[in-house]
Amino acid sequence: MFVSVANRLSSSPISLALMSLSADVIPYLVVDIVARMKKIAQIAAENGYAGLRQMEMSSADYNNPVDTTNALILPVKTKKKKVKKTSDKVTNRKKTEARKRRLEEAEAKISKTKRKKLIKVMERKKKKESKESLLESLMQYQLSTGIMSKLAAEVHPRKSEKPEEDFVAKKLSSLAGRKCNPLPELKKQPVQENYYETGSESEDDVSLMEKVTTVNAESSIFTTCDKDTVEKQVVNSGDRKQESLANRNTEENKMKIKDNEEPSTSELDVANLPVKIFVRNKMSVLEDARESSFVPVHRNENVEAQRSKLPIYAEEQIIMEAINDNCATIICGETGSGKTTQLPQFLYEAGYTRDGKLIGITEPRRVAAISMAARVAHEMNLPNAVSYQIKYEGNRSAETSILFMTDGVLMKEMQKDVMLSAYSVIIIDEAHERSMYSDVLIGLLTRIAPYRSRAGSPLKLIIMSATLRLDDFKNKRLFPVSLPPVLSIDARQYPVSVHFEKRTPENYLVAAFHKICRIHEKKGPGTILVFLSGKLEVMALLKWLVERYAIRQKSCEKKKRRDGRKKLKQNQLELEKTVSSKLKKTEKSADEDLAEDRFADADNLDCGDSDSEINEVILHPEVSRLPSSSVPPLFCLPLYSLLPSKKQQRIFEPVPDGHRMCVIATNVAETSLTIPAVRYVVDSGREKRRHYDPVTGVSQFLVSWISQASADQRAGRAGRVQPGEVYRLYSSMVYSDFEKFSPPEILTKPVDQLVLHLKSMNIVKVANFPFPTLPDEDSLEEAEKRLIRLGALQVTVKNNVKEARISFLGKTLSIFPLAPSFAKILVMANQHSLLTHACCLVAALSVREPLIPLYSLRGGSVEETQALMLEALKQRRSWCPPGQARNFGDLTVILRAILNAEALEGSEEECHRLGVRHKALIEIRKLRQQLAKIINSKCPQDKVFTVNLAMKSPNDKEMLMLRQIVTASLTDNIARRVDPMATESVPKGAYQSQKLKDYIYIDPSSILFKDEPDWVLYQEIVERKDKKYMQNVICVEENWLPRLANTYCHFTPVKGAEPRYDPATDTVLIFMDGTFSDMHWSLGRVEQPLPVDINLYRYFAQFFLDGSICPPLAAYTDKLLLSPSTMTKPWAKLQMRTEKLLNALIEYEVISRTRLLEVWKNRSEYLLDEYLEWLPQFLHEKVQMNWPPN
Repeated sequence: MFVSVANRLSSSPISLALMSLSADVIPYLVVDIVARMKKIAQIAAENGYAGLRQMEMSSADYNNPVDTTNALILPVKTKKKKVKKTSDKVTNRKKTEARKRRLEEAEAKISKTKRKKLIKVMERKKKKESKESLLESLMQYQLSTGIMSKLAAEVHPRKSEKPEEDFVAKKLSSLAGRKCNPLPELKKQPVQENYYETGSESEDDVSLMEKVTTVNAESSIFTTCDKDTVEKQVVNSGDRKQESLANRNTEENKMKIKDNEEPSTSELDVANLPVKIFVRNKMSVLEDARESSFVPVHRNENVEAQRSKLPIYAEEQIIMEAINDNCATIICGETGSGKTTQLPQFLYEAGYTRDGKLIGITEPRRVAAISMAARVAHEMNLPNAVSYQIKYEGNRSAETSILFMTDGVLMKEMQKDVMLSAYSVIIIDEAHERSMYSDVLIGLLTRIAPYRSRAGSPLKLIIMSATLRLDDFKNKRLFPVSLPPVLSIDARQYPVSVHFEKRTPENYLVAAFHKICRIHEKKGPGTILVFLSGKLEVMALLKWLVERYAIRQKSCEKKKRRDGRKKLKQNQLELEKTVSSKLKKTEKSADEDLAEDRFADADNLDCGDSDSEINEVILHPEVSRLPSSSVPPLFCLPLYSLLPSKKQQRIFEPVPDGHRMCVIATNVAETSLTIPAVRYVVDSGREKRRHYDPVTGVSQFLVSWISQASADQRAGRAGRVQPGEVYRLYSSMVYSDFEKFSPPEILTKPVDQLVLHLKSMNIVKVANFPFPTLPDEDSLEEAEKRLIRLGALQVTVKNNVKEARISFLGKTLSIFPLAPSFAKILVMANQHSLLTHACCLVAALSVREPLIPLYSLRGGSVEETQALMLEALKQRRSWCPPGQARNFGDLTVILRAILNAEALEGSEEECHRLGVRHKALIEIRKLRQQLAKIINSKCPQDKVFTVNLAMKSPNDKEMLMLRQIVTASLTDNIARRVDPMATESVPKGAYQSQKLKDYIYIDPSSILFKDEPDWVLYQEIVERKDKKYMQNVICVEENWLPRLANTYCHFTPVKGAEPRYDPATDTVLIFMDGTFSDMHWSLGRVEQPLPVDINLYRYFAQFFLDGSICPPLAAYTDKLLLSPSTMTKPWAKLQMRTEKLLNALIEYEVISRTRLLEVWKNRSEYLLDEYLEWLPQFLHEKVQMNWPPN
């Protein structure tokens, strides 16, 4: 009031007089004036003067006031108000009418559907307004907080023990998965489970269901965003912080609040809320109704301290909320974040192992499953609760709560129980490696988990990966209605500087050698990790480094090395001339290294002779230039997949004092093993990758560029314990051309076994299966064709549509963890009492490289290397003398080598002498034992089948039978030698396969290389440079093919050929012209069973009448009323007796003597009336007395 009056006085003439007064008098005058004005206003109001204004006018009203209460103030000229003309009124009226007219026209154009929607919107608006008014009216009767606390003490006595402020300040910093409403108080939402309906909802309904609520941390405003925004948002849990363990434990004790005591929004610490919160929608599984439980785990203090340092440890609350609220969850965390070891412990403590349920974790590798199980058991201090199960072994027991296993083990378990009722959680680890069975498991579990949730027994699916391909896993094919949340966990990584080459070197092996030398001589301490493509390159680079940076050794070894260096100097000039040509040979040899196992043991390199180093690999000239004495020695170790486990563990052992470790590895060090203290990484950018052609079935190992994801994985190895450096031996432009991710395994391997497994689970249309990455359609079609020819699938017609369903043989084959063709070898061998030998052979063929390749043998010189190869070849030929053993070819060598090694107890020395890889022998032994367990449990025999490690080699008769069994099982791999006389352009030793247009050749290391049989069978084709070679070859006889490979043959009847009945085979045979496979290789004229059609029944009736099938009837042949050949005449239909006999045979499907005898057992008078019509009347009684003529 005082301010408004002062403003008013400042604009009046009296203010001029006031300005002349002293400052002490002005306040008193103003107070007096205000009092007088109030009194005048009161008198005016009593007398009815409405024109006087009240004193509480706003400052805007005093701009040009006309105050009649003070006569001393001169009146201000009032502004003339503009009088609106009548034309303005008319104009306004016209505008109003035009507006109404436009609205009426718009309403007329609105469709009925849109009008109904608008009406519904208005109704909802009215309901909302009514609800708001109702809430306002109810708020008048709401009790105060003090009274509510007193009432709560009566209903909930424990409530009074815990003051309100205890839990208000301890609110969780994450609300992942909680649904937040913009109401004054948070209210509980109704429980609704996930479901995956395909045709019951429209697209609009789906889009309305998929909502996300975001929280503005600054203004605490809740907003919603649509589906497109949801898919782009990924919860970055690494940005959220959690409190320490001690604080968390105290908070959990304080957070025990009843379900009906939800705090209001005003009590939440909005500033600490996460920016993005995934909301439980219609497809979310809300677990509010589930009782929360906590399983205590007593850990060691040191273990707890180590766990607290892991990045995932602080994100436990966020992760568990997302898992509890969703059927499926994707966790993307870098290697080293602790997701594999800690997440099972989080789930165990959260009570997911109640009621005897299991937490299952699948690993793509057996080593990872074993090591992770041991680590988790150690951290939890519960050795009996954590187990592992792999292909050959396991320690699973009744006390197991957490089970680590390979993906193939879980696939086998799903064949028994597709719903996985024994599990509460399934974790798919290392999903970024995209193994074939991991992809299949994800596709199956995305359908099983929602079904289990609706059934009241939820199954949680967790997909974990380091570098996840979100596009493959977040798609409507896997999750048709609601996409799972993605949690990102950042690993605590030190900074890593990446260096590219200005120009990509042509010879990356030499470039890697230069780079290692520069790092070792000029950079600080730290382990060097080098990535190469194959073992041959690993061994070559290892020799160069060992020679240049020799480890301090004993005096005798020093003398030997000095002598070797003298020889090096003598041969220096010769090496400089031939180094370029030999480098090219090394590249060619690297391509020939198909399985990354082409050299002998690497331990011999440390103290080997220099002569061996000169001749065994290409020795770079700079090796002879020794570094300065101040440079410490380099402790070099190889690392590749086929290296024995003991030697792989050497990288974890302490480095000798004063040495720097340098690990030269293949891509096995990319994800499988974590090498400690790596500071420098040298990345060649290459890897040896298997390329498989689904149509031709040819696989080849080629050295190719890696993907960007693999390059990032390799770079991540350098920043684990300290800042690191990565030296990429290629330019940034080349890196930008890399594929983002490596192709999934399902695109690079045959899918026969996969298709058979899915068929065994009653998945008829495999092409409709929800694969994360769809396999090639040609690959699936060719796999089905091969399985049909193998007999594992049979074509049926349903609703006029052909379907390939699993057969009885296919169900048996799917039991074994083998390729379907190898499983058929076991089934056929069991019928001929050859199961023990077949089991050993199949196990050896299933293991990668059971024998040491001949071209991997190395000696001290070229002459010694050749001598070693000749000696090994001589030994192998001694196992294959002329006869059946020779014809069985390379499989004879494999079988006898394994049996001889087992007879000598399989020691490493004996294995090396026999040319057998010791690691492969152990794996073969385990596989044989596993197959024996499956045979005894699933296919019970008259006696228990046992593995006899010391059994004898098969004899010639058994060799012949095994050769025929292999031919019948691997028919798709038969090849034929090209006749060199046909065309002059055919190379020597060229063969032609059933699928390839190019010529193929027998591998030079094969026993049959010089024999060159006309027909051979191989296990696989590999390509080296421009030639394709057959490996593991056996000889096949041409006359076997019509009988053993009948489904691959095509027959056409010979004109004028007459069928005959063969009592030995009990079939009707006829000569036909046969061809083999789609290549139509001629088989000549062969005698084959007559196809099952009407002609077969006619010829069977003819042979029945002439006594060929039933010899007692031959006595009546000359007394028949008509000749038996009448059955096959064109005019046979005119005879009633021929039709009656033919129909009787067709009715009971009698096309053999065996079937005829079976019918006579049940119906002794079968065919009697039909046969009597062919005889005179006087013979009827005699025939009736002797019927049936067995």
